[in-house]
Amino acid sequence: MIQKHLSNLLEYAKLHLGLRDVDTMYEANRLAEKLQLDSYDAVLPDTELIKALDCPDSIVAPILDYALKKGLVEEGEEEFFTSEILDMLSPLPSKTIVDFNEKYANSPDGAFDALYDLGVKNDYVKLSAIRKNKEWVAEATKNKLQITINLSKPEKSNKMVAKMRTVSAGYPKCMLCRENVGYVGQGRTRRNMRTVPIKLAGEDWFWQFSPYAYFYQHGIAINCEHTPMALTDKTFDKLLDFVDYAPQYFIGSNACLPIVGGSILAHEHFQGGKAVFPMFFAPEKKSLKTPVQGVSACVLDWYNNVILLKGKDKSAVSEMGKRIFAEWEKYDDESVGIFSRTDAQHNALAPIVEKTKDGYKLYIQLRNNRCDDKHPDGIFHAHKQYHNIKSEAIGLIEAMGRFILPGRLDYQLKEVEKFLTGENTEIAENMTIHTDMIGELLEKHGNKLSAEKAHKVVTERVEWVCERILENTAVFKNDEQGMKAFDRFLSVCGIIE
Repeated sequence: MIQKHLSNLLEYAKLHLGLRDVDTMYEANRLAEKLQLDSYDAVLPDTELIKALDCPDSIVAPILDYALKKGLVEEGEEEFFTSEILDMLSPLPSKTIVDFNEKYANSPDGAFDALYDLGVKNDYVKLSAIRKNKEWVAEATKNKLQITINLSKPEKSNKMVAKMRTVSAGYPKCMLCRENVGYVGQGRTRRNMRTVPIKLAGEDWFWQFSPYAYFYQHGIAINCEHTPMALTDKTFDKLLDFVDYAPQYFIGSNACLPIVGGSILAHEHFQGGKAVFPMFFAPEKKSLKTPVQGVSACVLDWYNNVILLKGKDKSAVSEMGKRIFAEWEKYDDESVGIFSRTDAQHNALAPIVEKTKDGYKLYIQLRNNRCDDKHPDGIFHAHKQYHNIKSEAIGLIEAMGRFILPGRLDYQLKEVEKFLTGENTEIAENMTIHTDMIGELLEKHGNKLSAEKAHKVVTERVEWVCERILENTAVFKNDEQGMKAFDRFLSVCGIIE
């Protein structure tokens, strides 16, 4: 049977990875050596079935099973084995770039689609793992938040995120460095990763897709130099350059500070892809004028504080973004608890860019990561009473309305539902994080709900918490005092009604 499985794998590579007939015997012999076979005996492959596959799981699984039974692979090393054989059958990085550039000349969108398809087909983009995630649209929320329970990656603490800012002396220096292409070590394999070079504001960057995507064609633009995340004037030019190069994508930069930033702060990078987030649909709360000709502004009716700049002139939009950044970096307003800096910098921005037929859109989220005794994890972070649902940093993606909730909730929320049906009466040790929520729900709804009603109640509670968390991240609260303070900051930037 192993010969049949190898024939199917080679046919898969021809149909989906660009393997040429002339190279098939060469690759077959390499695979035979890998599996310690004396020969390769071609068997008629299941071509029609293979054509319909959207990822290689069913093709590599029997080969992996064979290797495990023969002791060629140790348990826990499965991904290393499958990534190696799929890398053997994938186009070389240089060929990938040539193919991308040829396609890009005709269609930028088509070039990125093909690169993404390669990542899925050679299993760098973990489609099967991504499909395990549970997601839904919270229809009852003000802006129809998107909520995902992430079953493919572990939850990170804010302390761990802060540690990841430290530059490693190892090789590669971090998980984003360009040296990761083809790298195996430190508990990970990047053998089958493929990237393409891009120029942003005159600097050498590259683009890769995320193996555990949070949305469709979730990718990362990465600086070729290992340099820490930093928001500078040049950031706006880089983001705007990117949407000129890939106008089908949004692109955004996490704030460059722990708590309000992303999970990897040691290496400058942006996140983008084909996604439409709830924030993009938020209506204008207030239309405004800017001091830069050709650039209009508005405040979005959104949970946290977002200034949207619009204009056809890229340099003008960038200039206004830089003005806001310059003012916010040093802005204090004690009346609403905003201090730009104490012993460390606290004010930061998360800029996001789209390109439309009408010009450029630059969304600027105002962030602050200050902590105090009442909120040791962050004043403008998810408050402690909501940590049972989400305690990680609220970065770029979630601040735009797509929540990535920890995988533990898949089990825990089902257990909470059982309290509302009467099936559970005592809180187990692994459920104590939800003690307060369980008590509040029981007080309001009792313990005699149907399973369907209990599920609805718990789901709505999660959606409600996600809205409150976004409100927590607002530096200017949506009340009279907060909105007056927001107006004062806008006027400092020269933005007026």
